Amino acid sequence: MALISFNQVFLAYGHVALLDHCDFAVEEQERIGLIGRNGTGKSSMLKIIAKLEKPDDGEVQRQLGIQIAYVAQEPY
Repeated sequence: MALISFNQVFLAYGHVALLDHCDFAVEEQERIGLIGRNGTGKSSMLKIIAKLEKPDDGEVQRQLGIQIAYVAQEPY
């Protein structure tokens, strides 16, 4: 089972779709990098994973017992 998986996740701000029915999974022992232009949803995706935001649609699954830490891009 994946540590984290997205199934048809959708997130939009106004009329701009950042995650448009996104499928994504992180398996155990896997290393990933998120690369993209500003405003394309990288930080939003991480916030959804950390349960700081909820998607507008779709399903996010996390393996039971997983601990997720999130360091904000901008200090509050």
